[in-house]
Amino acid sequence: MRRCTVPEVSSRRPALAATALLAALAIGCSDSSTAVTDTTSSTTSLAQYFISPVRCSDNSGPDCTRLRLGDADLSTTTAGIGKLFSCAAGNPNAGGSNKARITWINTSASTWNLMAKPFLPASTAAGAAGTITVTDANGTRTIQSTNVPVDAKIGDWPMTKYALLTAIDGNPGIPAARAVSYALSSTPTVNATPTCVSLGAIGVTLNGVVLYNSVDGRGNDAAANEILDIYGGHPANTDYHYHSVPERFDVTLGPDGHSGIVGYIRDGFAIYGYRGVGGAEITNADLDVCHGHAHGTIGYHYHATMEYPYTIGCYRGTPR
Repeated sequence: MRRCTVPEVSSRRPALAATALLAALAIGCSDSSTAVTDTTSSTTSLAQYFISPVRCSDNSGPDCTRLRLGDADLSTTTAGIGKLFSCAAGNPNAGGSNKARITWINTSASTWNLMAKPFLPASTAAGAAGTITVTDANGTRTIQSTNVPVDAKIGDWPMTKYALLTAIDGNPGIPAARAVSYALSSTPTVNATPTCVSLGAIGVTLNGVVLYNSVDGRGNDAAANEILDIYGGHPANTDYHYHSVPERFDVTLGPDGHSGIVGYIRDGFAIYGYRGVGGAEITNADLDVCHGHAHGTIGYHYHATMEYPYTIGCYRGTPR
């Protein structure tokens, strides 16, 4: 199994322990990574589950050791840059991580350290690859998938095999294939008023796996609080999903350095990778309240970012 390459990290974003599990993604590894066998020893360090994302090794974009925490940035009334306009508030009694065991979140500063957060290792089993088809006809873009990764890159679920990780996040889910089908507008239009985002799937990646919005059931920043696998996903029961765009999808750049399409949102607009014109990393400051913008022949589109809400903040079009 191929190991992820170890990026050369700038002094602004230092690499952590040499014992870290090294991967090549901000939220998802570029190449398969060697699984780590858990132990029940209380002296075993979480560092064996750390990753070193490629996105964090350059000098553009936010500092991965001090990412803004989105726990307080859900609104059920208004849209705003860097916020999630949600149709429903979080449920404080919902399941989720054990806050008392989270060491990578600085609550007083409202930041979190991606470089000090553990991730579930890769599965060593040869899982079946997922499928996806995208067809355009008569103004409708039909997307059908099996909701497991087309590239077969997935973590070693269930996480209950890893005592240290389960003590933080008791997610017992095991991903399973299921039929996913969307009939989206292939010619979406921008509405004057943004629409709130529902819980559950907000779109689907071209890797065949659905995108959820940026929060967990409690309304907290899912990427910061929940344990994901090194490929960027985790299951809700059997429903595997991403809360942000795995960096390994952002490999197709246009002649102007702009990222290619990595998926489609339920309002029909495409979501692109992390880079804008000229190849510069996109930040919230470049985007509107729904986490998108329009330029050139692309027209309106969303972008993945390293900053909350990671994918979209609201629907700019009409969701289906």
